[in-house]
Amino acid sequence: MQGQNYLGIYLSKDKATVVCLDWQGRDRNILGCFSVSVQEREERNIGADMSELARLIAEGCAQRELEFSEVTVALDCELFMQHNLHSEFKDAKQISQTVRFDTEEALSTDISDVAVAFKITSSDQTGSRLTVFTAQRKVLSALLLSLQSNNIDPITVEPDINALSRFSLQNVSLPGDSHSLLGVLSQRSGYFITFVKSQQIPTMRTFLVDPRQNRTDLLVREVPLTTALAGTNEPIDCLKVFDSTDSVNYQQLSEKLGIEVGRVDLAESVVTSPQIIADCANSADFAIAHGAALAHLEKAQSVNFRNDFMPYQGKKVRLQKTLKVLSVSISVLVLALGMYVTSQLLQWNKYRSRLREKFK
Repeated sequence: MQGQNYLGIYLSKDKATVVCLDWQGRDRNILGCFSVSVQEREERNIGADMSELARLIAEGCAQRELEFSEVTVALDCELFMQHNLHSEFKDAKQISQTVRFDTEEALSTDISDVAVAFKITSSDQTGSRLTVFTAQRKVLSALLLSLQSNNIDPITVEPDINALSRFSLQNVSLPGDSHSLLGVLSQRSGYFITFVKSQQIPTMRTFLVDPRQNRTDLLVREVPLTTALAGTNEPIDCLKVFDSTDSVNYQQLSEKLGIEVGRVDLAESVVTSPQIIADCANSADFAIAHGAALAHLEKAQSVNFRNDFMPYQGKKVRLQKTLKVLSVSISVLVLALGMYVTSQLLQWNKYRSRLREKFK
């Protein structure tokens, strides 16, 4: 049924990966998955690229007959920035009211042109530790207007690392008795997600990757930095890595870091046949889009740029349309009922008039 289908879109400047999930109770079926991209230009135009990507996404869904009720977009890390901040509040509502001021003070710059989203990673007596994401409003505006013009209105627009974290929690199997670090390297981006027992919410980090870099050396440099930024007292003793180029030397990496290192397959737990993701750019992009499609599982705090810019009005608009249709239907029904009662009354009056004539 269309009401149980969810569409996840992983969107960057020049490409997009789409995953459509069919949700039946606890079972999830992948109805379709594909990637699209725009041609390279000498001068990139974010508005034109987003418009073209939105058109290609709509065409791809139409060609595969993918129907869906809700859409979530995961924004590529090239299109946002990540910051670690501290708030003196612990309540999410209070934090949402002050996070823009805290961000502006921490960055020492005007943030009137950016949208802010945040995630509470930990809380104590002094307040809360936040992971704050900022994205340019003009980018979000181009993205949303392009999608909406193709009848796609996402409920949330979130950072790609948040979607990947959600996917990992649901589908990636990690050692249960260790403090693990999951590393994912796509063609141009890198992601780290820290899973520590003392932290209910994983810490996340994104960074850009040069395709020409030696990825083993890159991980040797970035892993200690990530564990330091995680701010945990427990040492990381296990590293699981997915590399889209499959060029990481795991034995050499383990020797240099002094911890257990292994490879992880992102798609293995959810893909029953390689044909399902044959049209996707790679497994990393698939995992992010898949994680975006799972966004409806989070009923509490949502890392959503739309909370700060161009809030989602879809449900409100649908409710207004439903009320309009209902009011028109009731008006027609009342009018028809009035006409019926009037016609019956006229007939009774005619009958009474004929009876009076007979009595006379």
